[in-house]
Amino acid sequence: MDFELFEGQPGVSRTVGFTAGYLDCSGDLGVGDREHSAFDGWIQEAGKTLPGQGWWSAFLQKFDSDERQALRAYVDAASEFRALSPAALASLTWRYGGSPPEPAIPRTLAATSRALLDVLLEMRRVGRILMYIGDARVERMAGYIDGYRLCLSLAGLKDEEYLRFERWLQDTSRVPLGHTWEDAFLQAAHGDHEAAIHRLLDCGAEFRALSSAC
Repeated sequence: MDFELFEGQPGVSRTVGFTAGYLDCSGDLGVGDREHSAFDGWIQEAGKTLPGQGWWSAFLQKFDSDERQALRAYVDAASEFRALSPAALASLTWRYGGSPPEPAIPRTLAATSRALLDVLLEMRRVGRILMYIGDARVERMAGYIDGYRLCLSLAGLKDEEYLRFERWLQDTSRVPLGHTWEDAFLQAAHGDHEAAIHRLLDCGAEFRALSSAC
């Protein structure tokens, strides 16, 4: 599996953020992801992580902080889980609060969905980035955004506002052409990841205010 095809520069932190963004979006759409919830429980039941330990922590520790090997192990664990029969999953004791995936049922999207900028502005209002991405790192925030956007796209929803926001960041020279908001804002914040993320959220609020005034 080529991780770069899915999320650019491969990295554990970005993958964690990507997953969080995707799952938050599926929850906002009213469909959730029952299989991932079961996988999250199974990975502990299978002894691949300790109870309460994130897969990223377990695999980075196992592979001496080699991110590519940690990601490979995560994908291999997902493949192993997907190959298990319903009977094998049902036979587990699920000591840590997990449960087998529910039978597949038709799912319909909620009547309304949230634009990504609404989510970012909620983060800004709450003021606790860790609630959403777990670690205030620009790569994790970038992954969250990518995951949320992919979820919307797979649901057939277009978020034109966020595309306009990206163009506005470049048109106003906040993000120079050829750069990402991550490196531009991290540089402006002198390497302070949390400050760089807040800079993005503040720009989102400014863009929304300007759009509302038009």
